Amino acid sequence: MKNQEINRRNFLASASMGIAGLGISNGIINIKQDKQPIRIKEFRTLGRTDFKVSDIGCGPGLMNNENLLKAVLRAGVNIIETAEFYGNGNNELLVGRSIGEFDRKSLFINTKLIIKQTDTREQIVDRVRKCLERMKTDYLDGMMLWNPSSALEVKYTEFHEAFDQLKEEGRVRFRGVSCHGTESYTESKDNMEKIICSAVEDGRFDLVLFVYNYVQREMGENILKACGDKNVGAILMKTDPFGKRYMDVLEEIKTYNETQKTIPDNLKSRYEKVIEKQKKSEEFLSNHPEYHGKTKTEAALAFCLDHPAVSSVIMSFKTYNDITEYIGLSGLRSTSATKNMRNELLENFGHLYCRHACGICEKNCPNNVPVNTIMRFNHYYIGQGREKYAMQQYKLLEKNNANLCSNCAGYCETACPYGVSIHALLEIAHQNFILQV
Repeated sequence: MKNQEINRRNFLASASMGIAGLGISNGIINIKQDKQPIRIKEFRTLGRTDFKVSDIGCGPGLMNNENLLKAVLRAGVNIIETAEFYGNGNNELLVGRSIGEFDRKSLFINTKLIIKQTDTREQIVDRVRKCLERMKTDYLDGMMLWNPSSALEVKYTEFHEAFDQLKEEGRVRFRGVSCHGTESYTESKDNMEKIICSAVEDGRFDLVLFVYNYVQREMGENILKACGDKNVGAILMKTDPFGKRYMDVLEEIKTYNETQKTIPDNLKSRYEKVIEKQKKSEEFLSNHPEYHGKTKTEAALAFCLDHPAVSSVIMSFKTYNDITEYIGLSGLRSTSATKNMRNELLENFGHLYCRHACGICEKNCPNNVPVNTIMRFNHYYIGQGREKYAMQQYKLLEKNNANLCSNCAGYCETACPYGVSIHALLEIAHQNFILQV
């Protein structure tokens, strides 16, 4: 709470300086006319909804401070992406406490629902009405089907009938679907591309939410092409592949190897290759300290905002400093410098990022370990700073976790077409999670 308050004071002080146009030099206060408050610079049409959304959107799933969300909205962000299950409904309550002072018609509020194939139309309608109550709004702009595991599930009749009823009542406006990879290998039927593209082709969906970044781009580019062809709004998540703490993985791999008394013979050669990659990465990082922090985020977001089919990039605002950093990137486009940075980061750190919603390696796992799911939890842990949530989700896997990987020959890593050090990452993820649970 203390750090949050300090960040708030810093943000307000910065905003005040921008509004007043003050500068201090040698103890003399000078009026400066060129300094402006941080504001959204670009709005894009969200497909056939025709709604103009801010290019930087807000995913308040990590927030617990309504004043922070209000500050984000005052800076011009007008798309809020939430879900009924974030914080067991508390996130929607946060949205409800925050939007009262704003013109409701100026905001695009999207929420997601987990729909089981046993849910009835009546049950879905009732849940949406509770969402509306929590957010103190008469209608939702977007009602999304969350993370279906197959293309067939996007056609679930009860979901569509519930949406149609709510739309006729004026309670919802646009239909959507999100996907970032299924929750476990045993449930996995189709990959993210097939699921989202099937929704686009279906014709009933107006907007989609999915993973796209400069490391994981193949599926996303096919989805964006389909969205452009059908005029479906495209919203992006997980756009910074390495996150704010991802470089810490280098140190974790080093520590892990140093603390292991014995490494099975069948893994020694594999770990030697990991250490080789690590040494190269560490050397690069020591020679390029500027690739930490904001410049890395800038390079990542510029890649996404370059694409004309992208409507908005969802960011998680956890502090007031994030407002300055993320909203300051509104209207961004790639330069030769940011393109070069992405190429170098991919070359030197690509082996540390397990592609979300990929799942290629999982078919080769003899133990049916949900590799992609565990790596997504690990991304929450080290890339987004959501340690507690990641640990809780990992615990739910019970015995079907990365502990099964300890003496495995690493079939997943052999199968990975991207050269990800997946076996080492699974081991480290397991150590992180079990030490904290």
